[in-house]
Amino acid sequence: MARTANAGFNAALERQVDRARAARRLSGHAGSSLESREFARLLDLLASRIAHLIRVYHLTDMVEDARQACAIAVLRALESYDPGQARFSTHVTWQIRGELQSLRHRMRLDQRRSARSAGITTVRLEALGEERGHAFEICDDRALDRVEAGASNAMSLSMLDELLEAIHAPEHERCIIRDQLLDRDPRACDRTYTSEQRRQITRRTYRNCAKVVAEMPEKMA
Repeated sequence: MARTANAGFNAALERQVDRARAARRLSGHAGSSLESREFARLLDLLASRIAHLIRVYHLTDMVEDARQACAIAVLRALESYDPGQARFSTHVTWQIRGELQSLRHRMRLDQRRSARSAGITTVRLEALGEERGHAFEICDDRALDRVEAGASNAMSLSMLDELLEAIHAPEHERCIIRDQLLDRDPRACDRTYTSEQRRQITRRTYRNCAKVVAEMPEKMA
């Protein structure tokens, strides 16, 4: 019975994905009313899964932020979905997990062991100016270095995505590679893989990417 229900859910999800993508093609631009309606229906179908993953990542105390992160993940999944690689149900779950993992890292900084030992505490910016008439300014001499590093990382990830696309890497392997580069929890993608399997996937993917890079000058000649 559960298998039948799951198959029915996946079929309904795939139909809604087709409608949402068709709406975007017909509208000719993002944000049209037709596209928004179809995207909202897609979110409704995924509502129970989103709620479950928010609980799994212990983000129920910031549920609105978590839902926004999930909506971004669903949008990205919709844009990058390839039916030949995996079902949308699987693909979107990877995307949602990645966004929630990233949100948890940002919002739970002070709960890490290294942060606790250093006495780091996360506070709301609004709390710094709750006293009426109080003005504050945040100065950070290292901000420019971090911005440049962030831009460099973004460019590197963009190039990595192009290479992974060129070698037709499966989505679950792409997730493993991204998690390694971003130093995220490697179990967020798929807990069925052992550490040795992840290392083998990483080595094989890097070799294939290196071959693509080596062939680039020949293709450009």
